[in-house]
Amino acid sequence: MITLLDYGAGNLASLEGALGKLGYAFQRAERPDLASPESLWVLPGDGHFGAAQRSLAASGWWAALGSRVALDLPTLGICVGLQLLAEGSEEAPEAPGLGVFPGRVRRLGPGVKVPHMGWSMAAQTRPHPAFQRDAPGWLYFVHSFALDLASSTVFSAEHGRAFTAVAAQGRVLGFQPHPEKSGAFGRNLLDQSLRWLGETPEVTA
Repeated sequence: MITLLDYGAGNLASLEGALGKLGYAFQRAERPDLASPESLWVLPGDGHFGAAQRSLAASGWWAALGSRVALDLPTLGICVGLQLLAEGSEEAPEAPGLGVFPGRVRRLGPGVKVPHMGWSMAAQTRPHPAFQRDAPGWLYFVHSFALDLASSTVFSAEHGRAFTAVAAQGRVLGFQPHPEKSGAFGRNLLDQSLRWLGETPEVTA
């Protein structure tokens, strides 16, 4: 059972639709005490880094996430969810990140339209057991900030500069794009991630 963190800073409807099509069971949880620690936690996020971090702290999720990633339990961040797993962001210098992925999140550019709302080609930069060695593919992004390339980068993309599209550290993964909105390529990456993180579809997609 996948637990979707429902803390008021993520559009869960499209993600739920993709999980349903892929055959995975899931539930929303508004507080950590409603989530099973044995399940995969998915941290979505839209909007401002600082606002999302404050919402997580106010609902008790931030402390629970800190304990969880320290134990290297299966966790998946999407969009701002990936950024929150980094050390921090220049969008909100006062707000800490969870520090799983090395480096800080920086504004995109220069010389391109920000926010980046559209498709970019993503290419795998290093082997990882979660993913097949697929050819590059197109993923859908909605963001103004992104994590620099680092040791945790598994897929990279470009918009004014190269940035991390998919990151991994231990049993923690993160997607900067919305894989559930990225066609067959994105859904396949999401499916591979969920399987590697210990989930099994209950029905055949």
